[in-house]
Amino acid sequence: MRKHLLLASSVVLAGLLAAAGLRTPSGLPPPAPPEPVVLPAPPPVSVKKAELAVSFDLQLRARTPDAARGSPLEATTHFTLTDPRGGQPLRGVRPLGWMNLRPEGQAAPDETACKERIQTFLGGLLSARPDVNLNSYLFLTLNHDHTLSVIDPQIALSRTKLQNLVSLGGAPADWALTPDMKAVYVSIPVQGTVSVVDTRRFVVVRNVAVGREPGRLAVSPDGRSVWVSNEGDGTVSIIDTGSRQVLDTLEVGEGKHEFAFGEEGRTAWISSSEEGVLVAVDVASREVLGRVRVGQGLGSIAYSEVARALYAVQERTGEVWVVDAASREVSRRISLATAPGELRFEPSGRWAFVLYPRGNRVDVLDAASSQVAHSLTGFSEPDRVLFTQAFAYVRNTGDARMSLIELASLEKSGKPSVVQVTMGQKRPSLAKDLGRSAPVAVLPEGNTVLVAGTPDRALYLYSEGMMAPRGTHLNYGREPKAVLVLDRSLREVEPGVFTSEAVVRENGTYDVFLLLDNPRTSACLEWKVAGVPEDASAFRKLPFTLKPEFNPSQLLTAGVTARLRFQLAPAAHLEDQRPLSPEELQVLVFRPPSGHWQQRPEPRRAGDGLFEIEFTPPEPGQYQLLVGVEGRGAALGELPHFTLGVQPALTASTTLETHP
Repeated sequence: MRKHLLLASSVVLAGLLAAAGLRTPSGLPPPAPPEPVVLPAPPPVSVKKAELAVSFDLQLRARTPDAARGSPLEATTHFTLTDPRGGQPLRGVRPLGWMNLRPEGQAAPDETACKERIQTFLGGLLSARPDVNLNSYLFLTLNHDHTLSVIDPQIALSRTKLQNLVSLGGAPADWALTPDMKAVYVSIPVQGTVSVVDTRRFVVVRNVAVGREPGRLAVSPDGRSVWVSNEGDGTVSIIDTGSRQVLDTLEVGEGKHEFAFGEEGRTAWISSSEEGVLVAVDVASREVLGRVRVGQGLGSIAYSEVARALYAVQERTGEVWVVDAASREVSRRISLATAPGELRFEPSGRWAFVLYPRGNRVDVLDAASSQVAHSLTGFSEPDRVLFTQAFAYVRNTGDARMSLIELASLEKSGKPSVVQVTMGQKRPSLAKDLGRSAPVAVLPEGNTVLVAGTPDRALYLYSEGMMAPRGTHLNYGREPKAVLVLDRSLREVEPGVFTSEAVVRENGTYDVFLLLDNPRTSACLEWKVAGVPEDASAFRKLPFTLKPEFNPSQLLTAGVTARLRFQLAPAAHLEDQRPLSPEELQVLVFRPPSGHWQQRPEPRRAGDGLFEIEFTPPEPGQYQLLVGVEGRGAALGELPHFTLGVQPALTASTTLETHP
């Protein structure tokens, strides 16, 4: 009986601590979050074509008890792709998928309509976005002004890509994305907290109190915990990602801390620069397994599964110390040049790169021999290195170059291949603060990267094999200290089976579209969704009624100014029935499909609920007119849009009255 009472008291105590935002004692694990219930679903649907056989199903999950009213249901989609001739799974392909709610009474798309709709989705227009995009990815930037930007690069409008802006309440030191991509953890030193940003709603859902001056963050490979370096008090806090509470706090030593996980993620290694000690911790039990003294000046650390050893930079002596994972003893010391900085292993775990941020050199260590295999020069104060499967990307802070070292060339005789690519105009050292987080992120296709142009206040998109970035994204006046790619696209989880997480807001019949790159083919299927609560579909009720006072089918003339009038008023179901003012409206006219030509005309009042703009089309073709009221929840692209046809100029420019 006493045991049961103690257990009940422990549960109550954990709940009180969670409510107060305090830490749970190390011996008391937090209560597990409720598991979502998978709703009943119909059997998979399939279609067979000459080049491809496709099976599709969608599994809806019920809301958890703590979900807000009106929130959508999360779902997992599955595509199974096989060769129709022999039934073998199609491996290594890159399918694209979309779902669109079919209007009642409308027939299923035929082969031609299916292909046309897919081409429309590929265009990325705001006016033709699917209800469920199974290929989406977002760019996240950690900014100098204490914000986190969310940018949608798949929208074909250069000025409307900023999807969200999250205020962090203090200067961020580091960030980490969980493996399930449901949350980003951001350390805020001045607050002594770690902010948890929900990546569905892009809001801070919790500020976890940790130690003094939290800095470096690391997520355990299993995704169950976030490790926080508290550089103001010599401790490390361990946050449970399920409950978002502090599980434990470890004493590790003064100074800056670095993290590395080894032995298939079972062991966490922590360094302390001032204490000069490496601490090995069992990830599951959080028990300290041992300590290795290296001396003051301990810097970057990285683990090699190939060598089954931890590699640690000793900045003061100019060495790399190799620690055997089994014995937790120093097995070798590798001499380097003076003032080494970051050390990182490429994906195979054989080659370790050591950078010299106060020099012009990069050393490459071979873990197979624990020796320096290559010493490369020609860099300019390199400080960060990140990897794709083919290249090491080295950021130079002394100039605007990114140095690409071909990984395959490391095994060959002679000097490894190095390609120099200019990223932007200003050298990174001109930025206000470069920070400690990664300035490069890999896109889903694996051979394209996103680069933070910190002093240029821009993002650069680079594809391997090119001599310059293929594109530039503005960061809206903010310096991006670091970048992440939030990948929500279809992933191959077993041979021929591809899954993606989705959000579903409405019941009904959905057309499912699939596009395959090789063999190049498309397919359309049908899926019926049931079980979504009615309040989840409320978002589809438009907050405003928009009616044109002009004839959208009437052709305009290039070079001739047209006055276009439209009625805009709050919808009847809204409580807020205040009349709109011109200052509240956003109007955008652009030329599809790229949106490179666009104009934002100023609306003016022409009567009660009646507004007018002037538009002078520069050349013949089709244009799109979008109206939004962002301050009242109607962003550009949510209200009905109008297509404007423009014919060649016939006479000298005049003004065309298009309203009655």
